[in-house]
This record gives sequence, structure tokens and C-alpha cells, in this order.
Amino acid sequence: MNWFHVPYSAFPEHKAKWQALNQKTMNLAFFEAEFVDALLAYFFDGDECFVYALKGSEMAFAGFFKPKGKGQWMTCMPSQSPLGLMLHAEPIDEDMLKAICETLPGKVAMLDLLQLDSKFSAFTPADLVEKQAYITTGNRPIPEDFDAYFKSLGKNMRQNYNKVINRAARAEDTLSTQKVSAPDEVRMAILKYGEIESMGWKAQEGTAISPDNTQGKFYQQALIGLAEKGKACCWYYLINEEVVSVDLCIQQDDTLIILKTTYNEAFNKQSPALMLKIEMLKYYSANLETEGIRNIEFYGKAMEWHKRLDSELREIEHATYFPSKLIKGAVKLLKRVKK
Repeated sequence: MNWFHVPYSAFPEHKAKWQALNQKTMNLAFFEAEFVDALLAYFFDGDECFVYALKGSEMAFAGFFKPKGKGQWMTCMPSQSPLGLMLHAEPIDEDMLKAICETLPGKVAMLDLLQLDSKFSAFTPADLVEKQAYITTGNRPIPEDFDAYFKSLGKNMRQNYNKVINRAARAEDTLSTQKVSAPDEVRMAILKYGEIESMGWKAQEGTAISPDNTQGKFYQQALIGLAEKGKACCWYYLINEEVVSVDLCIQQDDTLIILKTTYNEAFNKQSPALMLKIEMLKYYSANLETEGIRNIEFYGKAMEWHKRLDSELREIEHATYFPSKLIKGAVKLLKRVKK
């Protein structure tokens, strides 16, 4: 393979090859060019670079890297991206990591690969690589028979779901869900998401989405761009026609990814965020052929409710590569001294 590095701003020149590599490898919606373009526009500082390798005329590796100190580099990892921004057609091994280090500017003593999905980024065992567990995440395959799936869930989960339904019936409340996917509808859903989030604890910490802040602008650009290609949708959970929970989602082929979830904390007793997930599973199960969604990815830290939905769990990992045993030993010694 022939290796190159260019400023991250040169990404538009390589976008078509990046798209082809994503489709050939992970095929994830948040690695689509529209999503990456928005990440670059709102969360890159200017010192990042784009490293890629060509095998013939095709891109076989591509990743964005950022300096983190003298001789230290890491994959770019904006918090809005579920994984580090890196694609590879072949398994990661020492030869690949060595080539990345030799391609990056300057002398590289340590390379951090952040948030690697164990589903895609298997490592060849290597003496110069240290792996570290980051989080356990989960995904929930869409059941072909929802009723059978629901009966298989734990007693408490089924009882809590039924309690919400029965309580609403006694109060004559109307419960419903709505899926929107047109670009203008997605724009309104992002605004509604920000409106609800601004009423909760995130507003107090200054991390809530709003139309005018960086987060809000990013999600509008990324999701509306994907919605124009039929690759984004948003889900509402409504009580008496009032939206009380919103999920922002993107999709690629048979996989839906829930990027962000919010709910109106005044409706805690109705468990709107969890109820929405169950109703989504029911909908996609009933519409397997027309919707084509067969898996929902959560990509956040696995919570208790993920387990209660009988989700499949796997690891998201960090890895650190040292170009030589000498450097690896020196770094470890330095860390011990600092302690």
C-alpha cells in the first residue's frame, strides 16, 4: 500500500474514496460523508490531518489524526462521533500501525486509537499494542415476532410497560409515537429535541442542544444532509399529542443508530424514553420488509434498560501503539515516576 497524509481540510478531494471504503467495511451511517463533513466543520481545531493508504486505485485505510503532545498522536474523536474516525479494509496489525506512524508528520513515539468497535476492529496480537476497555455498548436485533420477544423479557420490564399503558387508560391519556424522516421534519425534530433538553439538567450544565449553539448547528447539518439521502429519521413519543421524548437517529441499509435521546423529566413516571424504544422495536418488527431495519445500535454506554431489553453487548476499546519496545518501556517508566 502507498501511504499519504494531507491536512484534514483536503478531505473533500478524497470524499468519494472514503465513501467507498465505508460501504466496503463498517458501512455505518455516522461515517457517511455528510456526517463527517459536519464533524470537520464544527469540532476540528485546525491541527488535524487525514492519513490514507491506496491499494492500487482504491482506498484501503483512512483516518483523521490529531497531535496530543510531543511525539504523540491520536485518532480524532469528537464526542458527537460514536467511534474514532478511522476506516480500514484489513485487520489492524503492527505493520499497519507502523505505517501510520511513519506517515504522520514528525517522529511518533505513541499512537492512541480511540473508541474502536470490537465488532469491526479486531487486532492481531501484538507486543507493542496495549488495549484498554472503554465501555460496554449494546445493540438490539429487531425481533421477527414481537409478541414472542416481549413475552421473553423479564417480569419487571413487562409489568412496568403494562403499568404505563393501564395508567394512561385510566386517566384517558392518549399514548402514541411518530416517525419523521423528511429533511424539514428532521429539522423540526432537532429543534423539538433542543426545546425538551433545555428544560432538563443538561441546560444547567450548558450542554443542551439549541438552534444557535455548535451542537445544534452540527446536528442540523449532519442529520438534514443524511435525511436528504433517506438516511436519517427522528422518533417522537407523545402523551395527549404532546411530544415528551425524542430520539435522533441515522440509518444505513438494515441498521438504525440512535444518536441521542431526550425526554421531558416532568413525565418520569411514564418512562417515555424507554417506552419509545419498545414501540420502535414493535414498529420495525411489524414492518421488516417495508422498512428493512433489522438491528438497532445504541453505541452509548450500556445501561440497565439495554439489558432489560435483552440487548446484545460488546466492548468499545482504546488501543495504544508504541513504535518500539524501548519507547514503550520509557513511557511506562515515566508514568510510574509521575505516580
